[in-house]
Amino acid sequence: MPGYGQFCPVAKTCELFAERWTPLIVRELCCGPAQFNDLRRRLPLMSKTLLAQRLRDLEHHGVISITTKPNGPGNVYALTPAGEDFRPIIAALGLWGQRHTQNILKPEDFDPHFLLVSVRSQIARSTLPAQRFVIRFDFSNIPASRTARRSWWLVFMHPHIDVCMKDPGHPVDVAIGADLETFTRVWMGYVGLADDVAQRGIAFEGAPDAAERAKALLGLFDRPREKRFVFGPPEMLEA
Repeated sequence: MPGYGQFCPVAKTCELFAERWTPLIVRELCCGPAQFNDLRRRLPLMSKTLLAQRLRDLEHHGVISITTKPNGPGNVYALTPAGEDFRPIIAALGLWGQRHTQNILKPEDFDPHFLLVSVRSQIARSTLPAQRFVIRFDFSNIPASRTARRSWWLVFMHPHIDVCMKDPGHPVDVAIGADLETFTRVWMGYVGLADDVAQRGIAFEGAPDAAERAKALLGLFDRPREKRFVFGPPEMLEA
């Protein structure tokens, strides 16, 4: 990206940070160190070549470190202290977007895999059950540009949350049938479960107490509310 030709710190920061995809790479690394394929799965529309180039650029500017895995091939990417200084900027971008961008969401923006990975990232580990608890999601109206996989599973068992694209073989405690966009908007806090669109677009199947437990774990509420996202590793989350 050409420079702005100004010594202003805002201009110089934007030359590095405001390139396409770069803020999303930093966003992902705010959640902790990751391997290349982890980032590829979380940024599926970014080409492998461009991701590699952006990572090299970020390392060159001291924003991330790249270290060889202690076991096996590949590298581990992590924020440096300079990269950590971007964390409040990522949080501020998230808050601004939460308040001002919900009306510009497009159908192709909704992705079941990214949704459930995001859900997992916002659940405090201290709230996880000691006994296995399984939620199956049966999504409808998935954009053609996204994976055609309809059913997904979240498996909760302290201290882990697993996102499964194939049936893990455990008994399902709650099944949620949902229009993908509607469920995403409810999870984001734009819509409440009691709103008409959610009543038409989301159904819970399971014992009433299990359904309430699923709602609590997932952070779903009857009324819209502003969601405050934590861009950090699991230990930063509070119940």
